[in-house]
Amino acid sequence: MIANYHTHSRWCRHGKGELEDFVQEAIHHGLKEIAFTEHVPHREGFSWLPWEEFPMYDHALNEVKQRFKDQIRVIKGFECEYYPEDCDVYRMFIEEYGYEMLILGHHNYGAAHDHSVFRTKPEEDLFIYAEEVCAGLESGLFRFVAHPDCVLEKYAGGWDDAAEQAMRMIFAQCEKLDIPVEINCGGIRSHRAYPSEDAFRLSGEYKLRYLVGSDAHRPQDLNDYAVQAAEDMAERLNLTVTQILK
Repeated sequence: MIANYHTHSRWCRHGKGELEDFVQEAIHHGLKEIAFTEHVPHREGFSWLPWEEFPMYDHALNEVKQRFKDQIRVIKGFECEYYPEDCDVYRMFIEEYGYEMLILGHHNYGAAHDHSVFRTKPEEDLFIYAEEVCAGLESGLFRFVAHPDCVLEKYAGGWDDAAEQAMRMIFAQCEKLDIPVEINCGGIRSHRAYPSEDAFRLSGEYKLRYLVGSDAHRPQDLNDYAVQAAEDMAERLNLTVTQILK
């Protein structure tokens, strides 16, 4: 790995470590680029990065970006749900604050956004999730889709026809729009159902670009066994991993 585009610091509450800690660890391991993608703040409702803390966070991120600019490219980004009513706010972060990389990490779906990918789910939920991910990708806001197969977590059907069809919907959309697909290391660390080898084997039927995303929540996650495991899976399935996003 020479670039990581999925990173969470202590600012988003479930990460650990300061921004500088991650940057220094990335430099130590020879990374050329690191994107900070805290969960995007929301004006209303729960946010891992509270809305009122955004100015302080943005100042800290700008300072780190400037301080280490001669050693590594630090990219300002956010991990976002696809909530259509919030897309104007997402665009505001891009246009007014210089956020270069929004990634689609869709964890909550359904009309009220109250269905979590981490809950036990029926078959129909797979298709609701897939439809929302496809709509999010169609918006043009997102540089890649993070953990596209996370909906398989706690799905009792395992790798069945419904799971295959839902993943085909997402992979076909990524192929159509030329949007990279992430092989997520966070699921490996947490012993989850993703990244699913079945899903990524299926993905080989499509013309896709792939990223290995550390989903780092601690500085040491930038170069650990999970990153190696994801890279090994990609090699085993003959999937070509993009090292640097253009």
